[in-house]
Amino acid sequence: MLFDAIFITLFVLGWLVLGFLPWFILSVATRGNAGMRYLLPSMSAGVVGGLAVPLFRDDGLGLALSFVVAFVLPTLLLTAQRVSRRRQPEPPG
Repeated sequence: MLFDAIFITLFVLGWLVLGFLPWFILSVATRGNAGMRYLLPSMSAGVVGGLAVPLFRDDGLGLALSFVVAFVLPTLLLTAQRVSRRRQPEPPG
C-alpha cells in the first residue's frame, strides 16, 4: 500500500515536471513573456495527458508513452495559445 502511494506520487511529480518544462522553455525563449497564467494549465495538461495513457494501455510501453504525452500535450497547448494570440487584431487607438 505504501509503495503504491510512493510510486503514484513519483509518477504525478514526473508528469508535473514534464508539464512545467514546455512553459519554462517558452518563458526562457520569450524572455519571461510566457505568462504566469499559463503555468497551471500547462502543468495540469501534463498530468491529465500522463494519466490518460495508462488508462488505455496498461503495460510498460503505456507508462513510457505517458511521459512523452505529458510533455507533448502542454507543448501543443502553449503553441495553440501563442498562435491564437498572434491572430487577434490589434484594438484601434
